[in-house]
Amino acid sequence: MITPAHIRQRILAKPFKPFRIFMSDGSYHDVPHSEFAWVFGSIVFVGVPGSGGESAGFVKELSILHVSRLEPLRHSKKSGRK
Repeated sequence: MITPAHIRQRILAKPFKPFRIFMSDGSYHDVPHSEFAWVFGSIVFVGVPGSGGESAGFVKELSILHVSRLEPLRHSKKSGRK
């Protein structure tokens, strides 16, 4: 079971390593930089890069209850939305 602490640990890791959040419905969301994810209670907010890729275009709100796993992000330039 993934907890807020697991996600927070990934976000705060030094050095930061990009990771992917997999959801129970099969979708996934990439976290390319520590500034693209925020944990608040049982919710993780994930910034989705805008067209320039450098800043968040919008933010997705994900229930940590539905996070099925976290994996290192391979060298992908896509935002990872499915």
